[in-house]
Amino acid sequence: MSAEDDKLANAITDVTPKLLMAMESLEIAQKSLNPNNIGQLNGLVQEYVSALKTANDGLAPLEFPEAISAFGDYLKQACVYCLRAGEGFAKGQEDMMQALRANRAMCRAQEQLYPLAPLFTPVNEYFLEPAFRKKNILETFIDPPDSDAGIRHINNARNERGGLSLYIPENLDKLQPAALVMALHGGTGHGSDMLWSWLREARSRGFVVIAPTSQGDTWSIMGDDIDKPYLLNYLEFASEYFTIDPDRILLAGMSDGATYALQVGLRSQSPFTHIAAFSGVLDPLLSIDGQFELARNRKIYMVHGTLDWMFPIDMAQVANAQLSAAGADITYREITDLSHNFARAELPSLLNWLSPPGETL
Repeated sequence: MSAEDDKLANAITDVTPKLLMAMESLEIAQKSLNPNNIGQLNGLVQEYVSALKTANDGLAPLEFPEAISAFGDYLKQACVYCLRAGEGFAKGQEDMMQALRANRAMCRAQEQLYPLAPLFTPVNEYFLEPAFRKKNILETFIDPPDSDAGIRHINNARNERGGLSLYIPENLDKLQPAALVMALHGGTGHGSDMLWSWLREARSRGFVVIAPTSQGDTWSIMGDDIDKPYLLNYLEFASEYFTIDPDRILLAGMSDGATYALQVGLRSQSPFTHIAAFSGVLDPLLSIDGQFELARNRKIYMVHGTLDWMFPIDMAQVANAQLSAAGADITYREITDLSHNFARAELPSLLNWLSPPGETL
């Protein structure tokens, strides 16, 4: 090995764990973020981001051999976006929205890092839930995937609206029916970002994720519903690639996506067997339009934070009472100290709820 090769190998060895630790710290901070603790969380984040910056300064100027140039590009870009997320989180001390937007840079960092999962065990593990980081599972992702498996974006570049991002686990057994989660982003969000809020769990447990992007800046909560026909078409599109389990079709949403998921899920002839609402509100028009009658026996999972500054907790409490009175089969989770964030820590419980009694997803 030449001196240059040795230098490059050392730089890769140095930067990879620091990148993963910085990304983990940002994820932890985003889960716990609220206006009262952002300073404390930023101190934790910047410790790891600073270590990454030092390691990246050693990697960035190095040239990768042509045979692995794509590998180098992915790794370097993942570092760039992670550092950008760290900068955004720090600015959140002055402007809370900057900290929330930092999550978009984190999504891009994950997008760049994911192709390296089959090559690096630590990266492979990062894209699995901790309980699933075992050798027998890791090995199933190393062989070349089925051509239909993995991540694909259909008319869903970040400057486009109305497309979808799809993830089919690389080790999915197509002969067996699989659960499907359709995950709706919040206002001004994008499906290609929302996908990463579910990919680790989907990859670990073997279910499919469709993350559509709304036609407009947010979902058709008011006025003509221009989004629902697309959601139904996306279900048909997904069925061309795998067998959907008809008993496990979850429509989940965050914020505006949660509000819209409740609207769509509580309509007649809805194909969705389960509804999950994270940090959303219940549209009062559902009662006026008589749609509460359709809530009877519907399986609904609601998650809301006690510190939600956009939709205060009492709105969720009222929604829980209304849906319960309407006969919904509702699970209500009130998370202490959670702000207006996606409660990813709830996903293991939610996914167990999605499975038939006695089984886990």
